[in-house]
Amino acid sequence: MNASPPAAKQPTDTASERIVAPPALAQWTAAVLAALGLSAADAELVADTLVQADLRGVHSHGVQRLPGYATQLRAGTIVADPQPEVVHRTASTAVLDAHHAMGQAAAHAAMRLALESAAEVGQGAVAIRNSTHCGALAYFAMMAPPAGCIGFAATNAGMNMLPWGGQVKMVGNNPLAYAVPTGRGFPLVLDMATSVVAGGKLDVAILRGEAIPVGWALGPDGQPATDPTVARAGSLLPIGGPKGYGLAVVLDILSGVLAGGRFGGRLGGAGSSHFVQALRIDAFTPAAEFLERMGALVDQIHDCPRAPGVDRIYLPGEIEHELNARREKEGIPLPTTLTNELAALSDTLGIAPLPTAAPTS
Repeated sequence: MNASPPAAKQPTDTASERIVAPPALAQWTAAVLAALGLSAADAELVADTLVQADLRGVHSHGVQRLPGYATQLRAGTIVADPQPEVVHRTASTAVLDAHHAMGQAAAHAAMRLALESAAEVGQGAVAIRNSTHCGALAYFAMMAPPAGCIGFAATNAGMNMLPWGGQVKMVGNNPLAYAVPTGRGFPLVLDMATSVVAGGKLDVAILRGEAIPVGWALGPDGQPATDPTVARAGSLLPIGGPKGYGLAVVLDILSGVLAGGRFGGRLGGAGSSHFVQALRIDAFTPAAEFLERMGALVDQIHDCPRAPGVDRIYLPGEIEHELNARREKEGIPLPTTLTNELAALSDTLGIAPLPTAAPTS
């Protein structure tokens, strides 16, 4: 483990960034989404998911997604005013047809259903079909700990990985997220793709004009790629080789096959699928006892003897939690290339531009 790793790489040239206050970014993003046809409630929700991702340093799922969403909303591949429908429900499960809604709105509605079931019978699980990109999964998993639950969320992505040993992309880098209360002031949050990096990190590298490391992706010729644009045309590499590939397939089953949605080789079209689950802790063990045991686990890991050069050992999600707290006070750094794109979007929609400030030295 590296010593005190940063949550996100920052460019060395501070002139290439602009600082944005989180409330201003959320308000502006909601205005953009409302201008694109979303209801006020959906616009505010989606804006919050994007800004929360940027606060946590997960820029691959932050406001850099907005221009792409705008294109899809205009084209109708994302439906601005759908009527998501529960097509099947039991005491502890449900299937939600999103009818091509914003994925964030669909996943949020599904986790609310899961939490309702968990409150009543101890656990809830909801599969979602005919949805779209839902952003950072941690947002939905993190809805569970305040309700006394462990949260889980998964989705299938577009076809961007090769089956292990294959030559044709047929597997998504299907991500997952868990959120667990710890009793230590932050939830344990594991949010990861089944590829070495999320595909959105290639887009971050493109925006920043940076090369990517060997081992992230292959180009269309099957050779290792360091140019993120070439990598975008190629395929992502699974984390842990065949293990990451196997996990991606299982998550495709939970998200796509189980929901009656798209899966495998059909992921090239519109219509992502998701899966969310909530486990009510006191349906398994007394909540106070669970938090005491979780606190002991956190303390044990924090107190583990450290390898040479390591200043501190972190739990999953702890770096993001601390970065969030700093950025709420200091603002969110966005690449100037991105803020220029967002300014152009403002002009197109006829809304006030995003207020930004240059970083202070």
